[in-house]
Formats: sequence, structure tokens, C-alpha cells
Amino acid sequence: MKNNGYILYIYIDLLTSISLVCTRNFSTKLTKRITKLDKSKKTIEKPLSDIIIGLLLGEGHIQKRTFKGNSRFIYGQSSLRKHHLNYFNHILELFVPFLSEEFKLKEKSFLNKKTNIRYRSVNFTTLSFPCFNYYKNLFFNSDNIKIVPSNIQNLLSPIGLAYWIMVDGSIQNKGLHLNTYGFTHEDILILKRSLEDMFGFKTLKCSIHKHNKGERKNLCMGGKHGIVKI
Repeated sequence: MKNNGYILYIYIDLLTSISLVCTRNFSTKLTKRITKLDKSKKTIEKPLSDIIIGLLLGEGHIQKRTFKGNSRFIYGQSSLRKHHLNYFNHILELFVPFLSEEFKLKEKSFLNKKTNIRYRSVNFTTLSFPCFNYYKNLFFNSDNIKIVPSNIQNLLSPIGLAYWIMVDGSIQNKGLHLNTYGFTHEDILILKRSLEDMFGFKTLKCSIHKHNKGERKNLCMGGKHGIVKI
């Protein structure tokens, strides 16, 4: 990917834009009942196709309930604060065309006995569509375990990366950490190499940090003025 500095500015601007968008309150206006013919004609276009790649690197999930059936997209968030809920509503709005007419959010609450703090989680599930089968085959192996596609470098765009960071990114100390606990060490190495190749090793430096839950990456951005950790 050429003109790395320019791409990085786009990427940072995308994060800012998403954060601003997520301060809005979204309403979910469902479409009429979808027929089998309508489902077969449904496609996923950009930018949603890029966004799905980023979400599947995070909390997104694709489920196929029968061997010959179609796939559906599932997304959820927990430990909800106001900005988390706004972001969840933003994601929900993107998938309205794929929701059932009788769609209802699934909400749960649970008590952390150590802190005595009650947390809330919320998730949604789309209808099953042929267009989701592509992502099921990309991100899940024959044992239905989520993996990182070997060609993720060709799939992950700046907007996909921005959505992934919004889901699984956190600023800790002076670095931007991306939680990758659900992936194997080999998968994390693929992500590390892909990101460094996409943006250039001198522009984006990645390191893998151990944690009691597993491994995660620490992304450091740098340029002609030196390395800047975000």
C-alpha cells in the first residue's frame, strides 16, 4: 500500500468520524417480511463488506445452523457504557436490511461478584442469507472455530481496521492494544505481518504482548517525526 502517511491519516480520520457518528441516537426501522427470492438477491456492498471484515476480527460472528443452510451474522457487546451502547446502535443500524420483521434485541445482565458491579450485554442476530456464506467460509474452519484468513491483508481496509479498533482496541499506557485473545498464535502472527505490510514496517510497528487471557498486539505508529504510540 503506497503513500502510507496519507493512508494513516485516513485511518485516524475514520476513527474520529465513527466516534462522532456514535454520539447519535439511532432508530431501527425494519423492512417488510423478506421472501426467499429476496434473500437470494441480497448482496453486501462496500463499505459494509469492509466493515464486516473488521467486525469479524472482533466480536462479530457468523453462524450456520444447518449444513446446507445459509449463514447469519451475530454481533454483541457487554460492559455497556453510554458510548458503547451508541456504537452498538450504529452497528445495528448497518444491518437493518438483514433483520427479521419480528426482530428483538437480546439483553442480559450479570453481577460481578468480586466488584459487586452489575454489567449489561446486548446482541442481535440477522436472518440467514446466502451472502453471509462467503464470510462463514473465510473466518471459520471445518471445526467451526474462528480463524484469521490467510489473505487478510487483501481483505482488511482502513475502514475495516477502524471498526476493529472500535470493537477491540484500547489505549493502555502509551500504546494502542488490540485484543486478539480468541485467535491462535499463528493467526496473530498473520495479523501482525499483514498490518506491517499494509502500512509499512517503519510506519506501523506491531508487537505481541502476553496476557493472562492470551496474546494481544500492541500497535505503534511512527513517521518522520519519530514513533508515536496511540
